[in-house]
Amino acid sequence: MDGHNLENLGQVLQASISPIALVSGVGLLILSQTNRLGRVMDRLRGLIEQRRALTTPDAHLDREVSVLHRRTRILRATITAAVLSAFLASVLVLVLFTTALWGTALEWFGAAVFAGSLVSLIVSLVLFIFDMNLSLQAVQEELLR
Repeated sequence: MDGHNLENLGQVLQASISPIALVSGVGLLILSQTNRLGRVMDRLRGLIEQRRALTTPDAHLDREVSVLHRRTRILRATITAAVLSAFLASVLVLVLFTTALWGTALEWFGAAVFAGSLVSLIVSLVLFIFDMNLSLQAVQEELLR
């Protein structure tokens, strides 16, 4: 490997630090989100069992089940957006290496992929906020019981 290629590799590795850090941070976010989804699913299953055991309908229980079901759909979208963000950041690292190795002109594509990754992350975070608000709504329904 000559000096020019080694210098190029160093530049590519430096440029790859931001997307790799993004993947790491998004990975922790996904862990948090999947933990929340697991807890919501467990609670939802418990409430569905309670509802099946009842002989008369319970409006509060039905509303709580409805809120928790909505939370599962929002958390699924939240996790999907976060995974998409990590995927696009990984693609960006691949684009950076491809550009450096073969000298292809993919700068605009790389910028678009990075922007897509950030937009996906923003969508995930906004949906995460919606989930937190719905979790308060579920608690309110439980308190009204």
